[in-house]
Amino acid sequence: MSIGADVLASTLVDLAPGFSELFLTWHPLLKVLKERKHVDFRTLQGPFHEFTITTGGVGATTEVAGGSEEITGGRRQNAQRGDTYAPRLIHAWDVPLKDLAEANGEQDLARIIDDYPMLALDEWQQQLVQQLATGAGNNGLSGFPTFNGDATFNPGGVGARAGFFEFAATGSQSNVVHNLNSATVAGWENQYGDIASFPLDGRSTLRQEFLRAGRQGKALGKVDVMFADEQTYLNYIEDLDDQVQVAKVTGDMTPGDLGTGVPFLQSATTMFLEEAIDINDAAFTTAGAQNGVCYGLNSKTWHAYALGHESGGPEKETKGMFELRGPFRIPTQDVIRFEYVLMMGLYCRNRRANFVVTGGARP
Repeated sequence: MSIGADVLASTLVDLAPGFSELFLTWHPLLKVLKERKHVDFRTLQGPFHEFTITTGGVGATTEVAGGSEEITGGRRQNAQRGDTYAPRLIHAWDVPLKDLAEANGEQDLARIIDDYPMLALDEWQQQLVQQLATGAGNNGLSGFPTFNGDATFNPGGVGARAGFFEFAATGSQSNVVHNLNSATVAGWENQYGDIASFPLDGRSTLRQEFLRAGRQGKALGKVDVMFADEQTYLNYIEDLDDQVQVAKVTGDMTPGDLGTGVPFLQSATTMFLEEAIDINDAAFTTAGAQNGVCYGLNSKTWHAYALGHESGGPEKETKGMFELRGPFRIPTQDVIRFEYVLMMGLYCRNRRANFVVTGGARP
């Protein structure tokens, strides 16, 4: 007895919540954001999201000596309005009807359920993290955010937006991030350093930018997750003294995540090898970035949001966080199609508490 498309569809619908949960933990950044409850699943009116960013202190102090002093007002205009846009992404995958016609019993059904949706999920995860790391815009993902300040992304066709990290000294940054100009908005920049030679100044440069970012975000804690290209990561491992060279592998890795990290400066911060940071990609145009990239993120300053379901029944369009829809019969092919739908935005409310270091791949 063959397995019908309706059986496969109903089984996948039952599994969809688990796939959504897996999607949130497949990458260390999303996993940390989820654990800190910095992923918002509100049902918004649309994909455009505006938020307040405070780029400096907001108070003033007055010493009272005689008791008649006028208290200086405590309102300083350091609040800015930033915005972000959640692109609508659809990842489609097909199941040949011939496979369903020839399938028999629970074992064949299990094989089909394992093979097709999980392979599609793994592929999409790899594509999304490549875009986040390099901003190359491959695989129809030119609207998904990127860390790479040399690249731009265009969510929903609203216009090109710069990547989150600019590879320039704080006083020379000019990228417009979240619709705020780094050159004109005081305090709206990321920390940056460039390594001349890893054996010479690699660890010290990483340490310097790590501490600079921490001083900017004292109330928020320090950078707690770092992502480096393979050669920068290996250079860091080699540079550690033998007696403190301690590697750890996180225990609950998901498909597509190597999950290999080492403690940074013997602290709770972890540096991860991010295989998707390909410094040979043409998306990196700055000389320093072409010689290594290490992103340092304070997860408390990062937020993600996804559009959730609207009420009103099945006539409402699918939107939100990794929703599954289908099956659809393709008239000209002997296949049925399923689709994953994602509308997710990512934004940072305090860039100066984050850093990027380039040149780490230099010998």
